[in-house]
Amino acid sequence: MMKKILAVVVLSALAMGLSACQTNASVSVTQAMDEAKLPASPQKIVVMDFGAMDTLDALGAGRRIIAAPISNMPTYLHQYQNRQLHDSGKMKEPDIAAIRAAKPDLIIMSGRQNAFAKELESIAPTLNYSVKTDSNYFANVQKQILLLGKLANQEALAQQQLQALALKMNAARELAEHSTQKAIIVLHNDGKVMLMNQGSYPALIFDELKIKRALKVDELPVQQSSKDGKPTRLMVDNSFITQYHPDIVYVVDRSKAIGNTPMRNDYFDSSVLQRAGTRVVYLSADLWYLSGNGLESLNQQIDEVVKPLNDIN
Repeated sequence: MMKKILAVVVLSALAMGLSACQTNASVSVTQAMDEAKLPASPQKIVVMDFGAMDTLDALGAGRRIIAAPISNMPTYLHQYQNRQLHDSGKMKEPDIAAIRAAKPDLIIMSGRQNAFAKELESIAPTLNYSVKTDSNYFANVQKQILLLGKLANQEALAQQQLQALALKMNAARELAEHSTQKAIIVLHNDGKVMLMNQGSYPALIFDELKIKRALKVDELPVQQSSKDGKPTRLMVDNSFITQYHPDIVYVVDRSKAIGNTPMRNDYFDSSVLQRAGTRVVYLSADLWYLSGNGLESLNQQIDEVVKPLNDIN
């Protein structure tokens, strides 16, 4: 009961403290140090962030969506496959001409379109749905969802669904707290499998859901710097499994998500996995790589993360 009351209090505070000021005609938001005025009740929305899309859908505002990156649509948003939407182009290469021709009154973009932000802003008011993952990940997600609730005239429904999501996360945390299972997260791309220790995946799985790390950040092997000064990726292979023996390897398959060759089922030697007591858990590639930070996507992601813990108990 106390956790439920706490969830309500936190969400109420977020709703009151949301950095948006609403007038009859517009909602002012601060993003990237600039103030943007968004229409208070947009009816023609171009959405290029699938987490924002599934949130609008969950809030009953899906009919306002007029364009999206159709070729990249995740399977969990299958209901939009047969909708007569305009194609806004690829996620990293929006079709500016097509978006302009759709005549939207609001554009919702993600970090993948940052290079086109100015062009998009010249067409219509633009909301950047990117979520900070360095700290307070879920609080940052809630702010964005509450803002969409405001724009969709569904603030009460947004709070109600966030309360349910917060309770679901609490249940997942309790399960993780009582589990001995420790995990790592890897990203597969073109035959290479890389350890993920920063970004939205660890923020959700380790920081918010409290899944135990098989390898703490301060225990990571020293990464060599590449020629451009950026740290090299830490590759995960049979030797890595043998040395660190994680209980669970969560796999996000970028290649599969974008239609390329998926990770081989035998990438890890079965005898190595058996000796280490390691299970490989393939997360839904398009859900995790192409989406996230939305009401529906987070619900499904939580289910996928806790499933191996439930299977062991």
